[in-house]
Amino acid sequence: MDMEYQETYHGQQIVVTTLKAGTDAWKAKAELLDAGHRIPVGEMGDGYPSEDEAKRAAIAAAVGAIDRARITRGKP
Repeated sequence: MDMEYQETYHGQQIVVTTLKAGTDAWKAKAELLDAGHRIPVGEMGDGYPSEDEAKRAAIAAAVGAIDRARITRGKP
């Protein structure tokens, strides 16, 4: 069963979807919401021992993408 979570970072909405990948493994994907559209940021592999770890990895990937975009635009 997929679980979906929403987070906000610097005003940007992040959607994280976690999925149990086996008996004891989890994977996740992160997407950014932009004008109602979902933009894929990354998909974390299925090697996470808990849902929370997979979720945190996906959030970290999304936050990194947001920070890189802010740097290229010249925002601190």
